[in-house]
Amino acid sequence: MQLANSYSVRALTLAIASITAGAAIAATEEDKLDTIIVTASRTAQTVEQALAPVTVITREDIATSQAQDIPELLERAPGIQVTRNGGPGAIASVFVRGASSSQTLVLVDGVRVNSAAAGGAALQYLTPEQIERIEIVRGPHSSLYGADAIGGVIQIFTRKGEGKPKLSITVGGGSRGTSNYALNYGGKTGNTRFNFGASLYETEGFDITPEKINMQGDKDAYRNKSLSMSLTHQFDNDIEVGFNAMNAEGKVEFDNLSSFGPPANNAPYTNFKNSSAGAYISLPVNDIWQTRLETGWMRDYGYQRIKDAQGNHKATSHYRTWRNTVTWQNDIAWSDNQLTTAGLEYYKDRADNSSPYKNNNKPVDSRSNKAVFVQNQSYFDGHDLQVGLRYDDNEEYGHKTTGNIAWGIDLPASLRLVTSYGTAFRAPTFNDLYFPGANPKLKPEESENYEVALKGRHSFGNWSVAAFQNNIDDMIRWAPQSNGIWTPLNVDKARIRGIEAQLDTVLAGWQLNTTVTLLDPEDRKTGKQLVKRAKQMLTLNADRQYGDFSIGGTLKAQSKTYNDTANKQQLGGFGTVDLRTGYRFSSSFKGQLKVVNLFDKDYHTTKGYNSEPRGVFVSVTYTPEI
Repeated sequence: MQLANSYSVRALTLAIASITAGAAIAATEEDKLDTIIVTASRTAQTVEQALAPVTVITREDIATSQAQDIPELLERAPGIQVTRNGGPGAIASVFVRGASSSQTLVLVDGVRVNSAAAGGAALQYLTPEQIERIEIVRGPHSSLYGADAIGGVIQIFTRKGEGKPKLSITVGGGSRGTSNYALNYGGKTGNTRFNFGASLYETEGFDITPEKINMQGDKDAYRNKSLSMSLTHQFDNDIEVGFNAMNAEGKVEFDNLSSFGPPANNAPYTNFKNSSAGAYISLPVNDIWQTRLETGWMRDYGYQRIKDAQGNHKATSHYRTWRNTVTWQNDIAWSDNQLTTAGLEYYKDRADNSSPYKNNNKPVDSRSNKAVFVQNQSYFDGHDLQVGLRYDDNEEYGHKTTGNIAWGIDLPASLRLVTSYGTAFRAPTFNDLYFPGANPKLKPEESENYEVALKGRHSFGNWSVAAFQNNIDDMIRWAPQSNGIWTPLNVDKARIRGIEAQLDTVLAGWQLNTTVTLLDPEDRKTGKQLVKRAKQMLTLNADRQYGDFSIGGTLKAQSKTYNDTANKQQLGGFGTVDLRTGYRFSSSFKGQLKVVNLFDKDYHTTKGYNSEPRGVFVSVTYTPEI
């Protein structure tokens, strides 16, 4: 496929700048195919050009969905399954194509936010009010991003300013004593774009465990205070600098189902702090060479405490992780149809735990990773080719080399065929390597993925079908040893086969988005179904506009799962329905209403934890003229 414009440095600069500052919001599913994205190749391209399955959740999608958190938004995409240990604020695990949370890399404005201790990212603490858009890239991408990109990459972009500066205030509330307040002020003044946001979410919650397990019958509350900011300036010589930051902190109550920890008559809770920040400078070196230097920082703190019967608050455990990252990326358009991306990346992880990390009785609190990556994209008449290679050297678990190759072919009748092959790996965490009873000799998990996809763009709508197989070796499993101590070992192998299908169309005025995922997630050692992975998933989003009035709904369904490796603890399949509506009273006032779990379905995604019952939530957004 020929690019619409040759890669002159000014066009490349503007394209990359549009990414770092936030792309324009698409109004329709058709427009989304032309939306500029960056995650699939680390360079600016449209969704249609991307040689990987990509889903973009825009600011308009976020506002329409009335989602309470990021995991709820992610469930809109094909191939994604979410499990929760309760309601809002509780631990949420996101499975991309059957890969676990620790096998999926999460970025916030380019900053890696996966925990160095636990592996996954604390997505349950990020608030939708502060998010501009989300890019989801399915399939292995370690050749560009290194560790943990086995299932895919999820990149979250905070809100950026655009157009005349404006203020937005949202006030909402609803079932279970829930209240939500959000404020955003942002826009563009000259060559400077900015946005400042703040939000407060509180809910009394519900009892997340069945009464027969948790004899208290208490409600598990959640409170989240979030702040975000972004600032970008482009100089007349096309040099651009930017800064962004986000912070979420609060308290989430939970019920401890373990035989360890506080007794049943205590009320456990976690005080959390989750932050990230980044800065960059992007500049043209010459007519064909664009360079970008960026630095990032993240932290993920959790302090677990209990409130005993006498009202005393006592500390029980804690975890803390930090990461500092520096990336130097260069995009060189050495021909009208050739773009080479090459760069260096360095990051350092630090962590501590209430049970100190040790290796041979020596304290361990940090590790560093150095990497070099290169990728070339070729654009010919009706053909696209992308080839990438990356080398990572980690001071604790050694070096890994990963690669990827993808080929896209334009076919008659507005069809496109894409084939790809890629390798990836997941790094063992601090908990895997150094927690009491852990194994400092662990190797990284490795994967090999094959994929073929066909997609069409027609008058009735846009559709795609992808088939893939991901073979994962040296999977890490914690298991009891003869001495009774639980130890992680590289003992498991998995084969995840799947088919994803998606259709975006308009029927009788209704905008419909349907996704179907069929998986065969098999433990190759036992032949059993992988823990918590569903074999069938369906999502249907339907929305319609009647002048100033809107109405819509979401149907989510999945088949049974198992909570254990032996497949003896079965969790039944389920389907839920959410309804939503909105009305614009004036140019400044908009009201919304949402009904969650309309039929009050009793279901479980994690054994021992209840899912959210039926609830009704309303909100009013005020956007005054300034």
